[in-house]
Amino acid sequence: MKKLSVLTLIDINPNKLGALEEYALGLSTELIRRGHFAAVGFQEYPPPWLMEKFDSSGIEVLKLSLSNGGFQFIRDLRKAIRKYGINLVHATFYDTYSLPLIIATLRRSCTLFYSDQISRIPDDRPKRGLTGIFRFLKSRLYQRFIRTIIADAEFIKECQIQDLFTKPDKLKVIYNGVNLQRFGKITSGNRSHILKKLKIPTDSSVIVTIAQFSWVKGLNYLLDAAKIVIKERPNTIFSIIGDGPERVPLEKQAADLGLSDNCIFTGMRVDTEVFLSAADIYVLPSVWEEAFSFSLLEAMASGCPVVSTRTGAIPESVQDGVTGILVPPRDAKATADAILKLLNDEPLRLEMGLAARKRVEDHFSLDHWINQTIDLYGE
Repeated sequence: MKKLSVLTLIDINPNKLGALEEYALGLSTELIRRGHFAAVGFQEYPPPWLMEKFDSSGIEVLKLSLSNGGFQFIRDLRKAIRKYGINLVHATFYDTYSLPLIIATLRRSCTLFYSDQISRIPDDRPKRGLTGIFRFLKSRLYQRFIRTIIADAEFIKECQIQDLFTKPDKLKVIYNGVNLQRFGKITSGNRSHILKKLKIPTDSSVIVTIAQFSWVKGLNYLLDAAKIVIKERPNTIFSIIGDGPERVPLEKQAADLGLSDNCIFTGMRVDTEVFLSAADIYVLPSVWEEAFSFSLLEAMASGCPVVSTRTGAIPESVQDGVTGILVPPRDAKATADAILKLLNDEPLRLEMGLAARKRVEDHFSLDHWINQTIDLYGE
């Protein structure tokens, strides 16, 4: 492989060491180890403690955000490409056919890659007609300037083909991965210690959910399911991690259902691995078409069996009946039944948890994700 100068663009605010921040750090570190140059661009600069991790690996960190306006973004990105001799730009969480990004990389020596990791809302999926014709012409034009679009699941690949008219030979599926050293099941003695630290009774069954508090995550259905579960198993605690516009309505719903003592709204946390290490089951009740979910992978890597909805790319990570149980979206009763099935059958719960961990080890590790991406660059 010729020497590369890679700029990884991720359109997020890196305020924690989340899955994408860890990917950017790991990918860039591995590129440097192989003798290439690596820079990373975010919406904002990371906090000092996180910036130190990039600095110590010799990675240049840039502030490049479309929110500043298209022209400024184009100017800043072009300046960075010239300054660092960038010959490969890899963009994640940008629109697939972002005109400012394409304009900024219009250099014969600069190759453009995309990663599509964006979930879909079924009702918002593009329609046909004149709008579809315009979208077809636009996408076919823009594809001429893009080397490869990496879909994080077969489902996302099909969305690219059906909705955005992307040519199949422009697409490559590379599944996301997680840090196996960060997420791992702990011993029962340590679990008791963690539960005490989290102020959860040590004899509790613990259900964990990590999600943005938005209607697309189906958390209202989770609370309806929790009502059913707690009626049969009163010592069950639902730990719901995250924040967002629906937090106040969800807290009110929990109170109205009489769940205030059993549902803990933790807010945003940077130590989600601690909660997952103490969890009995992980639940993701999404109602939209999920891309390849990081939270599911993190839970599976922690040895948690999963209860989730059969939608989007979720069936590509969660094997129904093997690593978890899949239920229809918007079905609180089915969700509750699946949770109770696992809570009432400890051997099955432990078997699925072990299978979940092994599935991530075999297919969805961070190292696997990084190495596949760099191999694609080499092609």
